[in-house]
Order: sequence, then C-alpha cells, then structure tokens
Amino acid sequence: MLLKDDKSPIQKHSHPRSRLMTTLQTDISAIIVTWNSSQWISNCLKSLMNDLNSFYYKIVVVDNASTDNTTDLIRENFPEVILVQNTVNEGFARACNRALLECQSEYVLFINPDTEVVPGMTDTLVAFMKGHPEVGAIGPTLLNTDGSLQLSGNTFPNLRNIWLESLFLDRLFPKNRFFGSHKLSHLNRSEVCKIDWTMGSCLLLRKEALDKVGSFDNRFFLFFEETDLCLRLKKAGYEVYLIPEAKIVHGGGSSRLENYSANKIIHYHRSLFLYFNKNLPAQLLWVRAAIFIRSVILISMWLYLYPCRTQTAKEKFRGYCEAIKLCLFFK
Repeated sequence: MLLKDDKSPIQKHSHPRSRLMTTLQTDISAIIVTWNSSQWISNCLKSLMNDLNSFYYKIVVVDNASTDNTTDLIRENFPEVILVQNTVNEGFARACNRALLECQSEYVLFINPDTEVVPGMTDTLVAFMKGHPEVGAIGPTLLNTDGSLQLSGNTFPNLRNIWLESLFLDRLFPKNRFFGSHKLSHLNRSEVCKIDWTMGSCLLLRKEALDKVGSFDNRFFLFFEETDLCLRLKKAGYEVYLIPEAKIVHGGGSSRLENYSANKIIHYHRSLFLYFNKNLPAQLLWVRAAIFIRSVILISMWLYLYPCRTQTAKEKFRGYCEAIKLCLFFK
C-alpha cells in the first residue's frame, strides 16, 4: 500500500516482507524524462515502483511536450507520480534539472522510460554506495531486450579515442586495450568496475555530491550531459563505478530505427563538440577534423545504400551531412 505524507512529496511504501532498516530509512528520488514514450512508460514505472518498495521514495516524470498519450497513461495509471509537463521539448539535461527542484533525498536515480528494472537493482546500487563514501555516481549492467550485454562504462572522450573510432579501429580490434579504450570493451564485466562515466539511461547519484558539483549543464540537449557531470564529479574527488549484480533492461540500446534518426546524429555531434569546447578546447579543432573524415566515409557508404530507399539509409545520409556542417561551422 502506498502512503502519502501530506507534509512531504516523498512517497512512502510499506511492504509485508521484512527489510533491512538501513534500506527502509533511505530516501531516494527517481527522475524520468519522457518524450513520446507511451509504449514503454507503463512497464518502466511498474518495474521501478516494485524495485523501490523498500525505500522512502518519490518518482518525478518530466514530459518534454509529448504528442502521444504518455501523460494520459501516467495520470490515469500512476497518480502517485509527480508529473511535470513542459510545453516544449527542453532536452534531457534541462528537464532533469527541472525535476531536481522537487528532490531533496539522499540519492537520486536518473532512469530512461525505455527501461525495465530487474528486481533488486536499486537495493544493490544503494548498498554499494552506502559502503563506499567516495562514490559519487554508480550505474548498473545494461542489457538488451534479448538479454545480451550493452557496453555502458566508458573512458572520457579524448583526441586519441575519437580518432580511433573515426577510423573504425575500435570496430576492427574491439578487445584490444588500446584500440577499444573508449568503450573499455576489454573489461571483465562480471566484476565491479571503476570507470570514468556511464550512461544516463540509469544512473544513481549521491545528492550531496550532486549539490557540490552542480546539476546537468543545460547546454547539452541530448548526449554527453552525463559525461560532463561525471567529469566534474571526478575533479571533485568522487569515483564512478559500474556494478554487475545490478541489472536493467534498456530497450533503447537495441537496433531500432529511431536509433538511426538524423536528429540523434545531429544532437550527438553538437553535444560532442560542446563537450570538447567546454572541457578540452585545445583538442576541438582536431576532433572536428576526425568527425569530418568519418562523416565523409559514412556518407559515401549510405549513398551506396540510398538507392535502396530504406528509411535508415535516408536518415543516416541526412544526419551525417548535417554533421559535416557542424564540423565546419560549429561555434
């Protein structure tokens, strides 16, 4: 039974099974940013609420002006969720920051709507963070819908790994420590891993650390906002970890058409250039050169496929044409 405290937005959930008091005394806020997420949001919220049943918690959903029935589904089926509706799509970072205004909990969990929590994930993440005060952010193992592994722990972007990926050497030698250094594809993912950053599709943060380094940079509309945040955490002395025992299914990591959209390609490269311009400005020119070469190669490939008139080919072609423009005119 879900109980509401009139004096606090925190949702309190009692459960018949006995739980460790250290867990029951923990406050956690979960933040979800939605945009046309009706096909996923119900499964996401059901699995999340079930996994949070041993915590004092609240869930904040910020909807970025969906045109489907995402908000109707939430209002009708999850009235306990705090729903914030934007009139325009403000992007991921700004929407998360808006939700953070509602959160004063000990921990904050950022989670994508196209995910389904594997039972026990949150308990495992919080237990590790409680036992390691140096940890500022932590992520679970990400799984595709078929149960296969998604590579979610990375090193910070730098000139070397951008060039290696632009020349596709990371694809040719994925298990090599040098060529695959960016995505750490050589790591044993069955062990706890200390990493530079992990994906914001599911990311638990210590609120104290977040308050110290600041929230997401609103200039990142999509992509690299969590990378920039983890960099600030590292500079402040915090560590970031990936925990294998905690698991979540991330449908967005699968090979779906929307992953090939031109808009995502454009947002990715704009945010990549913004990240370097902010954190490694001396390397930006060479990064733009690497992306220019990569984009030309990919455009040539998709031009070859374009006569097939597949939607994927069209989207890739348009996206990398816009990436070339960004290489030339980014400010």
